[in-house]
Amino acid sequence: MAEYSPFSPGVAPAEGTTKVRRLVTGVDAEGKSTILLDEVCPHVNVGHGVPTYVSTDLWRTEQSPVDNAAPFRDPLDTEQPLSVGPTPNGTVFRVLELPPDGDWRFDEDGKETTPLAFHTTRSIDYAIVLRGEIWAVLDTTEVRMTAGDVLIQRGTAHAWSNRSDESCLLAFVLIGGTLP
Repeated sequence: MAEYSPFSPGVAPAEGTTKVRRLVTGVDAEGKSTILLDEVCPHVNVGHGVPTYVSTDLWRTEQSPVDNAAPFRDPLDTEQPLSVGPTPNGTVFRVLELPPDGDWRFDEDGKETTPLAFHTTRSIDYAIVLRGEIWAVLDTTEVRMTAGDVLIQRGTAHAWSNRSDESCLLAFVLIGGTLP
């Protein structure tokens, strides 16, 4: 199975989409905890060619346990192709802003032009709704999630459907794993 990739290189995020501030800690020369990085995260990608469908990758690890004593470097500053899932022993932390389905999946007559993006990742995913609402769509059921709800996605086929009139903001932590 080819890896699922919704990313559209060369498409810029729309004005007004969420900018995520990323702060990273470490230790200074005296071994004291401090902030090493405080910025609007630059690792932003557009999904499905839709400028309001925005993925911000905040951090990625390649193995566990993580070596927090290593010199600081942004693990996303790489020439490696962007992937949705983590490496087998790695993690991905991202924020995803999904526009309403009506803004991009349907034409003005209500006809579906872009089907739901069903996919699986070789990971366990923790999905947290930060703002808005979203439908988690599985093979046999669909469930509406609102701000504060959490889904533990255990490597199964799924898609996301935003049936509201507002964008939905989700946070994801993906940890390398296997498919069921």
